[in-house]
Amino acid sequence: MKLNFYLASTVFCSSLALSACQTTPTAPSKDTAQHENIRTMQAAIDSDGDGVLDAIDECPETPPNVVVDAKGCEIIIEGGEALEMEFSGFFPSMSSQLPAIYDPEFTKMAEKINEYPEASVFIFGHAATNEIDEDALATFSFDSLSRNRALIIKNNLVLQHNIDAKRIRTYECSNKLLVKDTDYINPSFRALNLKGLEAKQRRATLMASSEVHDLESLEYVSYIRRYGKYAKHCEPFE
Repeated sequence: MKLNFYLASTVFCSSLALSACQTTPTAPSKDTAQHENIRTMQAAIDSDGDGVLDAIDECPETPPNVVVDAKGCEIIIEGGEALEMEFSGFFPSMSSQLPAIYDPEFTKMAEKINEYPEASVFIFGHAATNEIDEDALATFSFDSLSRNRALIIKNNLVLQHNIDAKRIRTYECSNKLLVKDTDYINPSFRALNLKGLEAKQRRATLMASSEVHDLESLEYVSYIRRYGKYAKHCEPFE
């Protein structure tokens, strides 16, 4: 299990050679084209990984996991430290029952969330593509599976750890945000003896933030980079 706590977004040179009374276009030099390609690649580099390209980044070498503005400069949160937390829990196939291995992690999450009473909690339910089965869907729809996975996380926080339900928003992501095979998967995945790419899709993702409260109005580049894909692909339902 991994809990992340973060404290604080051709030129074409055409030369004309005049010879007698005739104008003859000269082809661009290969060296010039290669030089322009290199300049284009350099302009698309984001060296410090803050979501702002080097060409317009006024604050290079930004530390990891800090909130930055459109110029690439760190946003200083008034009133002290900010909370950014992320958790992913994996489920057995066609199930919305979260394994007991996560119980200790929920205790840690709840303690941290309660330390920030103004923080909002976003829970995203996912399902794997291979969980779409006609017989199973006849009694347990695909959308319901991903929704129930989000709800089991919410209910655990509310009923077992006394987190106010008004602070929690749940989203149905279906299979719209697939984990890539190269993505980092936390140790709980291996501890549950899960295997294969499809097993990585059977998950719920929790994100808590003391600064982000509405996914439809993400103010800074860092927030868009972190939450934007969920705002675009997932549907709120409760």
